Amino acid sequence: MMRTPKFTPTTTLPTIPSEEWRNLLRSLLRECSYLPDPIAKGHMRDYVMQRFRRYYFNPQIQQETEHQRKLRKTALQQLSLLRRANEGYTKALEHVLRLSYGRTGRRRNELLCKLIAPETPVDSQEVAQLINKPFAYYDGWEPPSVVRALLKAQHAHGIIHELRVRPQIKSIEPRIPEENSWGRPIAAVRRRNIRSNWYTAALKSLLPPLPGQELDILEGLISGKQHWEPPKRRKVIESPKEEEDSYLRFLVDGPQKGHTFRQYVDGRPHNITRRFMRRLWRRIDCLVPRMSWNDASQKYDFTWAVIKAMPEMSLPMDDDPEIFGNVNPQGQLISQSKAQRNTE
Repeated sequence: MMRTPKFTPTTTLPTIPSEEWRNLLRSLLRECSYLPDPIAKGHMRDYVMQRFRRYYFNPQIQQETEHQRKLRKTALQQLSLLRRANEGYTKALEHVLRLSYGRTGRRRNELLCKLIAPETPVDSQEVAQLINKPFAYYDGWEPPSVVRALLKAQHAHGIIHELRVRPQIKSIEPRIPEENSWGRPIAAVRRRNIRSNWYTAALKSLLPPLPGQELDILEGLISGKQHWEPPKRRKVIESPKEEEDSYLRFLVDGPQKGHTFRQYVDGRPHNITRRFMRRLWRRIDCLVPRMSWNDASQKYDFTWAVIKAMPEMSLPMDDDPEIFGNVNPQGQLISQSKAQRNTE
């Protein structure tokens, strides 16, 4: 009797064929082309191409089957996200917009690195000031002024806490106790670790500003100045084989369930219209700070947009309102003559 070979760690599993990777790439690029936002369409396409090119020229990945399976799982998750976004699911589409506009993900890290990048010293005096500064997280070290200004602006902007986009820190400055649990002064290493942990958490909570060109596009989409049309999806050509498969599926699996609400457990799809997209664009716009330089305080100022403008609760009053035209200062009606009544 023949024995089946046991699986050993040295056994090599078959790698994923190139045709499957090609189909995945085409499906991802197709879904990227159907995204209803111009910034998201370009960003997600570049992101997909960079990921595939990164591993295509790596010969080691082509031999590691387990790594390929993990990459395929990630690609399928991204494909599912893009499909749900194009179908009009609010959570999926808003997540794609946050990735594209740098409110989360790798794009946010890139914008944040540009924001906190140190300026190049111009003269010898600035070089001397840079040399005399304390090392990072040592006593006397302070975070960049733009980081502190943005943290204060985010703490004052309550909509960030409601939307729960980024984990927010509780204090603007690192809290270093004077004594430890034994009543002794805090060690220098402990003080540096507290500052380092606080600064890392502060950077994770920041929402950097967008470049001016992308901000103009976002504001134009909200106001209607930017041209926008809902994406038109190509119809899928049904093959005659699918009808035969349905009969075979009925014979094998039996009758299927009728209409259920299982597909609406995680939300329901919406028709992608300008009104629907404007609501999502406003939610993104209120998370984008506007940075400007204040000459008086020599610091950066950050302002935020609101999701919905508050209506005016009062009407402009004239100097001589008509409602009080026939009333004297005591609040009594002024009697009119019969001639005036007839003329009226």
